[in-house]
Amino acid sequence: MTHFNNMNNAVVWPNTGKTNIASTVEQTVHYLRKIGVHVYMPEFAEDLACEGVEVCSEYTCLRNANFAVVLGGDGTILAMARKAAEARTPIIGINIGHLGFMSELDLSELHMLSYIVDGKYQIDSRMMLDIEVIRDGLTVFHDVALNEAIIKTGSIFRIASIDVVADCTPVCSLHADGVIISTPTGTTAYAFAAGGPIVEPTAENLIVVPLCAHGLANRPYVFAQDREITIRPTSQHDGHLIVSADGREGFMLNIGDRVIIRKSRKITRLIRVKSQSFYYVLDQKLSGGFSN
Repeated sequence: MTHFNNMNNAVVWPNTGKTNIASTVEQTVHYLRKIGVHVYMPEFAEDLACEGVEVCSEYTCLRNANFAVVLGGDGTILAMARKAAEARTPIIGINIGHLGFMSELDLSELHMLSYIVDGKYQIDSRMMLDIEVIRDGLTVFHDVALNEAIIKTGSIFRIASIDVVADCTPVCSLHADGVIISTPTGTTAYAFAAGGPIVEPTAENLIVVPLCAHGLANRPYVFAQDREITIRPTSQHDGHLIVSADGREGFMLNIGDRVIIRKSRKITRLIRVKSQSFYYVLDQKLSGGFSN
């Protein structure tokens, strides 16, 4: 069980586009201050800041805070995970989104934030991916992902030819809409919808899932954490391919580019205050609960 010595400073990181987010921020800040936590908020949410909150840059907030309270859903966590990983700031999510696999609490469970101050928590370390595009020997794109890297066509009417290589060993050639390279955390997201396996989130594997592959032999692959996966576009059939990390804005690929995906040195730290197993949460989110 991993703990930090002092958990009396928190940054409240809201999804400003959510309905009723102002009242949600107010409730959260009020409770954190009630239990003796100093609260920071990033400048992009300055209009939502309550009395007693210290507003500062994203970098300063994450550096000064002992933990981050993310108000939103998994998408909000994904959007700030790179920054939190860089600052080594652990995250607890308050789900006001949809499924919320990474979010630990619902809004009705705000009182459980006191467990963090009392040291009654644990931290899950989640692996991340480094994504790099090499063109003519130079790195022209780099990003870090918590869920997945996606290489796909820019048109639903086009398919691409893609070679998949693990280290220096050819794995397969795909004729598909694209391919997903996922972390275990990401296997309950887009990779799951594409027919990939569900992998325990604290495992450390790289999972390759073809997107709408035109071939009966094309199946998902699960690789060891130390593999370096290379994706090479070999044909785009008059369309274009893009690479995107965690759904962010894509980067357009050329024939001859190499997309290299490897385990990152950065990790996302998720705070857990409940004793529920991953399988219990999975069942609750995807099938509505265990049958008795």
